[in-house]
Amino acid sequence: MHPALLTNANAGTATTADIPEINFVRPIPGFSDLRHFALTRLDDRETLISELRSLERPDVRFVVTTPAIFFSDYVVQLDDQDCEQLGLESAADALILTVLTPGDNAKTTTANLLAPMVINAKTRAAAQVILTGTEWPVRAPLG
Repeated sequence: MHPALLTNANAGTATTADIPEINFVRPIPGFSDLRHFALTRLDDRETLISELRSLERPDVRFVVTTPAIFFSDYVVQLDDQDCEQLGLESAADALILTVLTPGDNAKTTTANLLAPMVINAKTRAAAQVILTGTEWPVRAPLG
């Protein structure tokens, strides 16, 4: 058994280009029928923001980013059950993404720090993890 993983938001060497298609090991809350997603950049430039789009229902998509870009002190602690479900043995294999709620501009856009998307960069297994014992907000302003 591996110990629970503690990873900061920029742990791992994976990039969104490394894992274009991911499979959720458990449903995303509110989207129980969707498990297969594609992770893509929103444009051809090196961008900070990507899109997580359902392969089963392409109209369902999430705007995501690596939280370390905006929140340098963001830390995610995964329990043994999450690590086992995702097949994570090392924090370096975890790609952490946060779902953004776009606002009118960058200052009104928020990130869900309470429930990050965690992706195993080696296997492409993913889950939205609801953090416990933390005060990270559901709507943290980017600006």
